[in-house]
Amino acid sequence: MQSLHVDQIFNCDAATAFDVIADHVGYARLPGVRSASLRVEGSPQPGGVGAERVLRLPGLTIVERITEYLPGHALAYQIIESPLPIEHIGARLLLEPLGDGLRTRVHWTSRLRATTRFARTPVEIAIAKQLTLGYSMALRVWARRLR
Repeated sequence: MQSLHVDQIFNCDAATAFDVIADHVGYARLPGVRSASLRVEGSPQPGGVGAERVLRLPGLTIVERITEYLPGHALAYQIIESPLPIEHIGARLLLEPLGDGLRTRVHWTSRLRATTRFARTPVEIAIAKQLTLGYSMALRVWARRLR
């Protein structure tokens, strides 16, 4: 199993940071994401718990189910459909207010396990590296938008 963690400081309060990371439509503005939509709405907001987000990337479609939705605090999800040979244990974005509350550190953690019969560890490592790059890039893009 591989565990990933990346973080980024946002120059805004936690509520504003949450609004950006929870906005599924906004994911389509990230480099490499062709479209983002909801297949199933969640609760208490359309993007809340139970929502299923469909992310289309070049040659790849991923469906995520929201498992935790705490505005201003945390958002968690699990990849439930993907052509990647993984079992996604889950991911969580945790918002940590800093100092006077005008800055927020966003932590993005994720755990996955390869489903291949052979070369399981190299496959896990390769996919984890790609996810880490994608998570880091998304956090940097969002942080720049909130300056």
